[in-house]
Parts: sequence; structure tokens; C-alpha cells
Amino acid sequence: MTAIARTFFHVPVFGWLLKDAVHGAVDAKYYFFGNLVAVLAVLVYMVGYPLLIVLALTMAAAVLSMILILTATDLIDQRTRRTKAHATRTAALARRA
Repeated sequence: MTAIARTFFHVPVFGWLLKDAVHGAVDAKYYFFGNLVAVLAVLVYMVGYPLLIVLALTMAAAVLSMILILTATDLIDQRTRRTKAHATRTAALARRA
């Protein structure tokens, strides 16, 4: 288990719910999701519609960042393969000459 997960487990109420969802009974995951939906509903009731807009914009930025990270990782991986292939091809051409 990573240090980040252990840190989240130590948060008083949220950590207890999260720990139970991860290590608890099989149906604890569904109760955790239900609790999150209930908390979101209460927050929307208290704060209003702007909360949903802020959450949607935040999630859009997070998803776009994840897409960028995933595609950039593939690009970096291809560059290292190309560099190795170029180095071996250059070495082979140098041996012929």
C-alpha cells in the first residue's frame, strides 16, 4: 500500500469510510458510493448549482490532463525506441565504411 493511500485512511470520517470500502465487506463499496452521492446532494442543496458547474469544470480538466499524460507517455516511449534504433543503424553503417 502506498503512503498516499495510508494518508487518506487517517482522515477522520472519510478515511474510515474509504478503509471500510477497500478492506471491508463486499457491499461496503456500494455504501461508500451511496454516502458520496448523499454528501454531494447535501452540498448542492447548501451551495447550489454553481457547485455542479465547478465540479464539472474540475473533472473536465482532470480528464484532459489524464489524456495528455497517457498520450505523452506513449510519445516518450517511442522516442527512446527510435533513438536506440538510430544508434544501432548508425553503428552498423560505421562498421561498413
